[in-house]
Amino acid sequence: MVYHRNRKKKVKKVQRDFRKIIKDKKLDGGIVEVTKLSSVDKNDKDKLYIIGNGFDLWHGLPTSYREFYEYAKAALDEIENYYEFDLHDHEPWHDFENSLGKFMWQEFFDFHNEVDVTSEDFRPKDIYGLEDELTEQTDIHVSTIKEKFYQWIGQINIGKAQNQMIFQQDSQFITFNYTSTLQMVYGVEDSRVFHIHGQADAHDDLIFGHGENVAETAEVDENGDSTGSMFSDAERNSRYPLVALKKPVNEVLHANSSYFNGLKTIAEIRIIGHSLNEIDHPYFRCIADVAKDSKWKVFCYTDKEKKDHVESLIKCGVKKERIEVFTYSDL
Repeated sequence: MVYHRNRKKKVKKVQRDFRKIIKDKKLDGGIVEVTKLSSVDKNDKDKLYIIGNGFDLWHGLPTSYREFYEYAKAALDEIENYYEFDLHDHEPWHDFENSLGKFMWQEFFDFHNEVDVTSEDFRPKDIYGLEDELTEQTDIHVSTIKEKFYQWIGQINIGKAQNQMIFQQDSQFITFNYTSTLQMVYGVEDSRVFHIHGQADAHDDLIFGHGENVAETAEVDENGDSTGSMFSDAERNSRYPLVALKKPVNEVLHANSSYFNGLKTIAEIRIIGHSLNEIDHPYFRCIADVAKDSKWKVFCYTDKEKKDHVESLIKCGVKKERIEVFTYSDL
């Protein structure tokens, strides 16, 4: 599905500040390639830590989606009618990234569509006007979410965090966090840390989003007849947030294939604070496929989390006998 967006629009200052990418790191599509690990001696690459948001929460940092909702409440409340939430057990936006995949584009379209094709005043140009309006409104919708997310990440203060454990000096790190907790609290060199979704302090593009498949609408039916209508392009424009807010996992893997292929020598993988959600499963499948002989150690809070994490790793191709489960107190 191809969307033609107006790329000449000015981006607000906060968005511009965080999206300024160093030229030699920028690839097509905005994915950052890891090049800084090339100087690390191969003998150092025997232990890999995979760090998730639970690691920052463990250090007392306000990085939960609940904190994000509180920070961006006004903006998120304004758009929540366009998202489908299960409110029986949770509040809106409790699972922010997955929620982005529940965008109800039809409601968005209906709200903005005031074209009455049966009216005597109807003109074909009204349809083109609707298409332009939906292009503008979906741009605003996506930009609002991204700007608030960038602002929130940018104001998180790591200064109060204190170390909770000891890392071996020769360890490697993949962090899913945008913060620089490893570097600032533990003194880990940048060369040993791969910020897989970007690093706020480095002004990287911060990668986030849902993992839903965004199906392309078929242009013809099984009989070869066109399925289009005069509103087809306007409806396509309404679906833009689903595309723009999808996490580009495969693109990240492709852009950093040399890094992932270099994990063959890893003997032990430790997961701290990552929920092993399905959105990120392709990363773990890739690592499991490359580091076939590695042992996996998972650190969890609850018994349920232990069970879920083991099941997730098995789904990602890790053999059960290679998985050990620990609590945070073991760290």
